[in-house]
Amino acid sequence: MNRLIQKIKSMNHFKMFVYFFLRLAVIGVMLVQIHQQDWNNVFLCAWTLILFMIPSFIEKKLQIELPNTLEIIIVIFIFSAEILGEIQSYYLIFDNWDSMLHTLNGFLMAAIGFS
Repeated sequence: MNRLIQKIKSMNHFKMFVYFFLRLAVIGVMLVQIHQQDWNNVFLCAWTLILFMIPSFIEKKLQIELPNTLEIIIVIFIFSAEILGEIQSYYLIFDNWDSMLHTLNGFLMAAIGFS
């Protein structure tokens, strides 16, 4: 428990805000999907919450220190692909949504490899 408290204290305030806001948004979308009984989207929301733990997994298990900016970009990418792209249908609404995410993913993977 003390380790968790130290980790939270050492986090950048903006990073904490982004993590909190995105998780809260995903939980809100999940509650709406439960109310609409769209179980596929409920699973996508749960999957998104699991994927949000990837940066901390990379830091803890692989002992790679990711910059705060890179962590924020990773969780925003996950949110953009799963929640906005799939559940909010941005893939259908915006013609280049998929291309934008693939381009961002290429830069993201290069940054992870570089770090």
